[in-house]
Amino acid sequence: MRRPKLRKSSKRMTCSKRFKIQKKVHEHKRKVKKQAKNSGSRKQKKDLSIPNDAPFKEAILREAELRKERREELKKAQKLERQKELAKKRNLEAKGSDPAETKQAKKKGDKKETKQPKSTKIHSDVSEKSFCLEVNKVIEASDVVLEVLDARDPLGSRCVEAEQAVLQFPNKRLLFVLNKTDLVPKENVEKWLLSLNKELPTLSFKCSTQVHERNLKKKRNIIPGRIDVTKGTVCFGSSALLRLLHELCPLKTDVIKVGLIGFANVGKSSLINSLKQAHVCNVGAVKGTTKILQEVNIDSQIKVIDSPGLVVSPNNQAVAITLRSAFQVNDSDVMKAAHVILKHCDKQQVMLQYNIPDFRNPLEFLTLLARKRGMLKKGGVPDTESAGNLFLNDWLGAKLSYNSQPQTPACDYITPEVTNRMQKGINLELLAQDNTESVKTLKCPSSASSIRFTSAGLINGVMDVNKIREQEESEAETEEDEQDMEEEDASEAEEEESQDISREAETTPEAATTLSKDAPKSVCFDKVEEKADDTYDFNSDFI
Repeated sequence: MRRPKLRKSSKRMTCSKRFKIQKKVHEHKRKVKKQAKNSGSRKQKKDLSIPNDAPFKEAILREAELRKERREELKKAQKLERQKELAKKRNLEAKGSDPAETKQAKKKGDKKETKQPKSTKIHSDVSEKSFCLEVNKVIEASDVVLEVLDARDPLGSRCVEAEQAVLQFPNKRLLFVLNKTDLVPKENVEKWLLSLNKELPTLSFKCSTQVHERNLKKKRNIIPGRIDVTKGTVCFGSSALLRLLHELCPLKTDVIKVGLIGFANVGKSSLINSLKQAHVCNVGAVKGTTKILQEVNIDSQIKVIDSPGLVVSPNNQAVAITLRSAFQVNDSDVMKAAHVILKHCDKQQVMLQYNIPDFRNPLEFLTLLARKRGMLKKGGVPDTESAGNLFLNDWLGAKLSYNSQPQTPACDYITPEVTNRMQKGINLELLAQDNTESVKTLKCPSSASSIRFTSAGLINGVMDVNKIREQEESEAETEEDEQDMEEEDASEAEEEESQDISREAETTPEAATTLSKDAPKSVCFDKVEEKADDTYDFNSDFI
């Protein structure tokens, strides 16, 4: 006899039972997460997975370890500074036991906070010190130092202190690299090359702003003879620079270290990418993109070291601080920066460049620019802050064309002996030929389309960390002194006014009567005033 087929039990259940199960599972998962958080057991980050066949594997791993160590050092330095500031606050609170003193301290603290927020100040101080340390490390570790200059304002992108720090070492070489030559008229570039070659050997350079042309050939199947030379992807001066560095190598087996120094947004990282023909270093229009030094192997003989931007001294002119500072300008200071830049430019050429009518002040210029570019807020109000940021990015990045006239600076530290020492072992004729060829092949703007700019001259930088600390202390002292003087002047003025009023009242009765007249009349509601006679007299009133 065949066994009958048994019926399977259904998996259906009531909604209340299903919801109870879901609730318990959710609570269990939450409990497990909480325990893991308290115990500190987290997922470990995976190490860099680099294949064994990859070239320079050991160097890449060392670089990664060095970056980790530097990040940890920066975090420790920030933590120590925060602790110091907290300790200072506690000391001030402990000292100010009197209520009057505590009130004055609070008022001063409030005023300082309104002037500059604490978070931004701490961050800028820490980064300034770290930038100085990193630049000094690059100068000490390198055999040849390349100072990258902006061709639009070469004199305004030279740092006096950095050049002096390099020339202190007798075995080190200092060379100039004139970058962004495609944004300046050809005549101006040639004049600058002649004036700078008299002091130190200079090389004209133009970085590749996009993917290299070699990669474009593979993708688009472009014929080599028909490549447009004027594109932004092409790099000029890389072969000449590599040949010059190979000349400076004493032996073929030796490895030479080349350090890059210069102010922010000059093009140090993009120069390394152009030499390596790959995206090795981070590049951006925002200031302070490079924060730590980075070593890159170009070939078996050349190793290039990238560095962060040089720190500008506050003793310089306002134009130098806005254009060459190592940090981005705040939104509150955009109006001042635009005003400073417009002062040093030709007004008519700026109007033609941005296609804007005549303006009287920087605020009107930014409003016109915002309306022209469609930067409007709610209700059709022009957004001047975003227009100011756009204007600054044009001047800092590799987009706008402006030029400054070549000048002969008074550099006492660059003597004829120094120039002879730096030119030793370099074929100057070949260098001049390479410069002329690169300038000829470039598609440069005309002098009419380029904005004339008056340079601020050589810039003073800060290479010592102790000087930054002294500047901070002096600035804090001056702010406190100014506030104290203002409070004293206000209190003295109030006392003098009260004394003068009392003296006048004592000496002259007329003054007392005038004061009594000027004083508000007292009103009494208890007594009823006597009504005046309302009868009209024709003899006296009507004439």
